Amino acid sequence: MLKLAWLLVAASQLAVVVGCWAWNHVHHPMGNQLTGDAAGMFLAYGRLAGLLAAFAILLQLLLMGRLPWLGRTYGFDRLARAHHVLGVALVVPLLAHPVLVTLGHAAESDQSWLAQNGDFLRHWPYLWAAALGSGLMAVAIVTSVLVVRRRLKYETWYAIHLTLYLAIALVFLHQVAVGSDFTDHPWYRWYWFVLNGVVALNLAGYRFLRPLWRFHRHRFTVGRLVPETADVTSVYLEGRDLAGFPARGGQFLLVRFLARGFRWEEHPFSLSQCPDGRTLRLSIKAVGDFTRRIPALAPGTPVIVDGPHGLLTADRCRFGKVLLLAGGIGITPIRAVAEDLVRQQHDVILFYANRNRAGIVFEQELAALAAVADGRLKIHHVLSADPGWPGEQGHLDRERILRLVPDVREREVFLCGPPPMMRTLRRALADLGVPGRRIHDERFSL
Repeated sequence: MLKLAWLLVAASQLAVVVGCWAWNHVHHPMGNQLTGDAAGMFLAYGRLAGLLAAFAILLQLLLMGRLPWLGRTYGFDRLARAHHVLGVALVVPLLAHPVLVTLGHAAESDQSWLAQNGDFLRHWPYLWAAALGSGLMAVAIVTSVLVVRRRLKYETWYAIHLTLYLAIALVFLHQVAVGSDFTDHPWYRWYWFVLNGVVALNLAGYRFLRPLWRFHRHRFTVGRLVPETADVTSVYLEGRDLAGFPARGGQFLLVRFLARGFRWEEHPFSLSQCPDGRTLRLSIKAVGDFTRRIPALAPGTPVIVDGPHGLLTADRCRFGKVLLLAGGIGITPIRAVAEDLVRQQHDVILFYANRNRAGIVFEQELAALAAVADGRLKIHHVLSADPGWPGEQGHLDRERILRLVPDVREREVFLCGPPPMMRTLRRALADLGVPGRRIHDERFSL
């Protein structure tokens, strides 16, 4: 119900924006511009494109503003995917607005396209700012596509993406200075200020101020580093009053290590064990330039922590029986969830897929957890490229799950691993009759 409620709130605000635009242009002093001459229609629909683009930008800021009231409802990963889809869709009104408005004013003043653009830049307040802001947005959108396709480093994309805040401010100036919907209707202008102010306050409070406040309160630092495998290192964070830090096993933190070579980057890492009030453990695999430098971190390094985020926690479990499916470094949240579920007396089966035994993270920890679980935790390691392995060999698939978990339809399922594996297993679980509402996963990707 809460998901529907927030969707209705967003839809109602969009209805206000579009409804006011329609009323303004139907009752325009020069006549109904929605069905009038070409110049009037170009201007009317160009203004609609601008309003839709501005509204979409506000939604973008909310989607990635790390707002707890949205994150607890939809999950960070789903908000991130919606952010990317909306970012691509935003291109259409963003391009249509200047084209249509320029055509409209050029037709009104009987000027050429180029002459009208020159007039805009010379005589209209803040049009130069809007042009610069739109250019910055276009660069951010293009680089987002490149980073998704692995043709641009994440660090470069992140630096470019930060310019979006400047771009949004530049575009906002021309909206309220020359947008006739706002200049001709003071009440609508105030509504727009309030709408933008609410978004800005949420963004400033949760995206920037809350991490700084928590850093001030908890004084997070790197306590120690422990190698788990050849390419996985656990980082133990220490601090003050960590018992008051509201994290659960399976959630993740966005961390910024305040050390040379690290401080300009922020990355998400899952908690790989349940918080104990003294430390927070992040287990990080070396898969890129940033993560390969993790073993070089010095104990005592200050850390800014944003979070906790994520819904992959044991409190989502509504049944006594649980199936956990992990692949590779996807074991980090699953291991913490397993610990929590065992503590709550659930019947748990864990499948952990890797290429070979050397890639198994927490092998001894998992065995120790199973030993103290008194039969409530069964672990199956599935290795795809280790002929000498005495246990399950091959890939984690439908047939293996059905053979080893014949009561899979009665279980809640938690899933984390590489995206192709997660897609395959979701299809397999659906074929086995597991309802989608009982499958919980999170995907951490751009």
